[in-house]
Amino acid sequence: MKAIYTELKKALGEARVLEAEPLYKYSTFHLGGTADLFFRAQESQDLLNAVYLAAKFDTPFFVIGGGSNLLISDKGFRGLVIKNETKRIKFVGAKGGKEKPVGQKIRTGVHTVYIEVDSGVSLNRLVRYSLDQGLSGLQYFLGQPGTVGGAVYINAHNMKKGKFFGERLVGAKLIDKKGKQKEVAGEYFKFGYDYSILQKTHEIVLSVVLELIVGDREELWLEATEVINYRNTTQPHGVFSSGCTFRNIPKSDAIRLSTPNLTVSAGYLIERAGLKGYSKGPIRFSDHHSNFIIHSGGVKASDVLELINTAKKRVKDAFGVELKEEIVLVGEF
Repeated sequence: MKAIYTELKKALGEARVLEAEPLYKYSTFHLGGTADLFFRAQESQDLLNAVYLAAKFDTPFFVIGGGSNLLISDKGFRGLVIKNETKRIKFVGAKGGKEKPVGQKIRTGVHTVYIEVDSGVSLNRLVRYSLDQGLSGLQYFLGQPGTVGGAVYINAHNMKKGKFFGERLVGAKLIDKKGKQKEVAGEYFKFGYDYSILQKTHEIVLSVVLELIVGDREELWLEATEVINYRNTTQPHGVFSSGCTFRNIPKSDAIRLSTPNLTVSAGYLIERAGLKGYSKGPIRFSDHHSNFIIHSGGVKASDVLELINTAKKRVKDAFGVELKEEIVLVGEF
């Protein structure tokens, strides 16, 4: 083992660091080689400390949350993988005023609530928590995989409803490349479709503050159930996948190609290019949703990358559109 790894293990606590840990266990794609070092951050201070020490010992690191939207190399990761298992959800404020619900009298009371959420909290757990508390704003994301940190990084969205996770975020605590903590306002992230500034700065989310609206618990659950039912009927289940492989195409390309209803769906172009259900052995583009690459085992990350490159070439040749990955490649390919 590298001498620097020995020092890093001691600093993190030798009993808490695993060596040569298989990473497929932490990916929804169920693919990937081993990490040289692996550490579970169970509290915010663990996460902050692990990033700081990795920087101090000049060791490459990568933070894994829920493991969705990732394609981990067959060669694994040379450095420290930090599994973000932080879990706190905390009420931090509220504001009230006068409001007039449709068909009702003017009333006063709390109508806006602020909660601080650790980045390792699963998005599904957070949504269910907000629904149980009768808080509106996150019901559109029920059933989505991943963690709060990942939702911020990619600006998780429900395109059918036109809703984005970043719309609810008013502040956050981040960890910079040197392991130092900083606080930012929501505007810092410059959210867009499948985008946040974190994709350029590579800062790590420690926690976020979300602004939610007091609503009717039963009505919110009905709305969320409708969302997850739609999700279940339009996406594959019972197989390994990272979620959508590619980002949607620019509106300008949809107009140029006169797609049906000017859809910007990457899946539409993949299907038109003849790849719906296309397979390479046990791995394939889903018959259910062409933007999903799925498998049931017995494949490698390199097989996924081959399908990704096949789709990019065929769509480029057929439509002149450059598909861009939504998934993040981890390790050496």
